[in-house]
Amino acid sequence: MAFVGIQLKRLYRLVLLPFILTAGILFVGFLLEGIWSLSRIRPGMMVLTQVPVIAAGLSTAFVLNGDPLVELTESTPTGWRKVQVTRLLIITGANLTAAGLLFIGLHVMRLWPRDMGWVSMITPVGSIFMVNCLVFLIAVLTMSMPTSSLASMAIWLFLCFIWDPYITDPVRQRLIPLFIAAAGAIFGWNMCGDAERNVVKVAAL
Repeated sequence: MAFVGIQLKRLYRLVLLPFILTAGILFVGFLLEGIWSLSRIRPGMMVLTQVPVIAAGLSTAFVLNGDPLVELTESTPTGWRKVQVTRLLIITGANLTAAGLLFIGLHVMRLWPRDMGWVSMITPVGSIFMVNCLVFLIAVLTMSMPTSSLASMAIWLFLCFIWDPYITDPVRQRLIPLFIAAAGAIFGWNMCGDAERNVVKVAAL
């Protein structure tokens, strides 16, 4: 628990970010609800609800890259893999919780885009889970923040403009990508356990 506390202390700003975004979007929805009709608000909400997904991917890319202490960490019993996975779980957990709260708030206000009931929660939660898992894989492979950030944007663009518009059922929409993302995260977890590779990779940057 002490180790998790240390990581939380380091990442607390990025942990708070998704909740700040959620509060801001819900506040905008609350204000517009009394001024505009639902049909006018929902297109704007389609844009705003993508912001947490983008922020989640970029935050994950930031926390998983650029740490100069890889060699030092690998020389301790903790190991670099434990550090990276803990950071991934913290930042992903915060973003998933905030995404769930955002959906609940907009669903209650009837402002969630393409709302099909509570099952629609899988769309934002699944998006963040997929983006973060695949960014973790890219971060392990490249140890490059720019590459990981670009990858997070590419994954989001694929989901937003290519995959989601043509598969409207929330479960089918997220089922296959979730399996791919989970497989990618497992592959990244295995690679992250290679201490020698981690040190050599950082030295080469």
